[in-house]
Amino acid sequence: MAWSDSTKKFADGSVIRIFPNRESVIRLIGALLMEIDEKWASGKKYLDMAEYLEWRETQATKAMSKVTRIG
Repeated sequence: MAWSDSTKKFADGSVIRIFPNRESVIRLIGALLMEIDEKWASGKKYLDMAEYLEWRETQATKAMSKVTRIG
């Protein structure tokens, strides 16, 4: 079966047409790829704030331990 052939022929002579034409296949694949890209882009975290806040807290405690009171 060639790429441009969107039909399936069976031994009894019946034919099933999967897509009406090549353009409809390209639209479907394009829509699926766009959906996958949107899901990936919206689910990706560039900076996890919980990890940053934990790091900031440890930095603050380290700074407080270095401070000595005089007086």
